[in-house]
Amino acid sequence: MGASEPVEAVIFDIGATLVTGPPIAPNKVIAALMEGVTAAEVASVIMTTPFESPGEVCDALAARFGAVGEDALVGICGLWERQSTAAHGIDGAAECVLALVERGLRIGLLSDIWSPYYHSVERALPEVVGAAHSIVLSCRTGARKPDKDNFLRVISELGVEPSRAVMVGDTYTHDILPAIELGMRTVWVLARPEREIESVLGVMNGMLPCPTATVGSIREVLGTVTGATTTCHPERSEGSALN
Repeated sequence: MGASEPVEAVIFDIGATLVTGPPIAPNKVIAALMEGVTAAEVASVIMTTPFESPGEVCDALAARFGAVGEDALVGICGLWERQSTAAHGIDGAAECVLALVERGLRIGLLSDIWSPYYHSVERALPEVVGAAHSIVLSCRTGARKPDKDNFLRVISELGVEPSRAVMVGDTYTHDILPAIELGMRTVWVLARPEREIESVLGVMNGMLPCPTATVGSIREVLGTVTGATTTCHPERSEGSALN
């Protein structure tokens, strides 16, 4: 991992890392409104297209899956409106990012997200969005994690080598593992451990590569990146630092 090399950039996932939102993902809501369409199929459309309105969402879904019924149209319009204001910054998230900027680190945002929810993020954390040196979103690029294309793009835009970048995210398979495979350092934010049980067990049993650090909340990321002691294994509370 090149632990002796200084960290030059920190890349953050957005959902459940920097913001919280509705408990049910939008693709699942839309799939429930449409017959014969799975949540994964809906996600493949709404998370990879830069929509400007709910009408465009309905048009794209109709082109892919067939006519969208009236009830679904109404439901999607309502979902768009709700998602446009649904994000709320996690306590300590903005402070963490801005403190890293003050220390001279470059900031990237890397997320699988659809258009209205990103607008909500812009409203919830305007200072974070404004401070970011690179923002790479699936709805703009057409690629979704764990595909490495967006990881490579954000690293390129930040102008750093992978070994000098830290990926911070809450999902092991989508955030942490691809970053490890690219040679990045990683901070796994286990804010929702109940959703990461399989990955936690895989790391603990040595079946999956260990992140550089594991923390319980975004508040611990600043100390981790700037040299405080942190954990590698999810079950521990101390270990090696990133620098």
